[in-house]
Amino acid sequence: MKKSILLICLVLLGSSCGQKSSIKSDVNAKSLGTTFPIVVPLSDKAISSFQSPFSNLNPIFRGFVNSIANLGASMGAGKRRLTLTQPIPEIPDGYLTSIKIKRIFFFIDTDEKKEDFQFLRKLSVKISSTNIESDNPSWEPEVETSALNENPFSSFIELFKFQRDRLAQEWAKNTPGLLFIEYDQQQQEKSLKGKKEVGTMVIIQTENPNATRKYLDKEYKRYFTRIHTLTKSILVEFKKDPVMEEMFKTRLAADAQKVEELGIGEINPCSENVCMDLQVPGDNLLPILRQGNAFKIDAYIDPKNAPKSFQLKGFLEFEVKIESKI
Repeated sequence: MKKSILLICLVLLGSSCGQKSSIKSDVNAKSLGTTFPIVVPLSDKAISSFQSPFSNLNPIFRGFVNSIANLGASMGAGKRRLTLTQPIPEIPDGYLTSIKIKRIFFFIDTDEKKEDFQFLRKLSVKISSTNIESDNPSWEPEVETSALNENPFSSFIELFKFQRDRLAQEWAKNTPGLLFIEYDQQQQEKSLKGKKEVGTMVIIQTENPNATRKYLDKEYKRYFTRIHTLTKSILVEFKKDPVMEEMFKTRLAADAQKVEELGIGEINPCSENVCMDLQVPGDNLLPILRQGNAFKIDAYIDPKNAPKSFQLKGFLEFEVKIESKI
């Protein structure tokens, strides 16, 4: 599998252009470009309008998606610690030069519309390399969840902030790896991306997500920098221009018949209560991934309470770099 990552990258790049990927010379290789984004929605269903490489079950990227999905499940179950170990294939030197996580966006979805991120005080996630049995034929991750403190009085102890801070410090000190998520409800300006970094994001509720996505893509694409389907919600990020947002609202309001036909409901702006656009360090993960035949995700969760049932949705955006000359 020494060239598997390279082949996957080239296939992805070719498919994104709607053409077969081929390289005939150094000039042609350069024309392919060296850097491209890969965006993966967090959803429990395959979305037909989203073309993703992860249908090929690439273990590296699937591992990150699985870890975030399990993180959401752990939050919903009131767990305080998650450890996920993901086997990965051998990564050759050269060709693939960088894998970075550029953006992590969470959207909390609940049918009752009563749950939000106010239950979450802190969230920290680390990645490290590890080694597992090399003859393991499965790419399925191993997942463990537990409380941070097995003391029978831990629930009482964790009522006190100084005790929770102590547990968080112990986790940070004793857990190896690169910190790539660090959220603190008391320091949201430091934890989350601001308006200067990203455009306004809204959640569009609809009874016909696929048809709505196609309609918005066709008629309103020039107003957006991104659009993703999340089950029965459409996530839209506007260009960083308030005029674009107002033009979209005006045009959509004038098309009332189509809105009713598609079953488009509420259009809610993202707020800190239901959306988390996390700051990420943007480190190259390849040095970590090359150190072993698996990587480990460790998460620390500090909830105020065990939340009601909800779904953690959103997307992960990766940046992949390959050498321009093959």
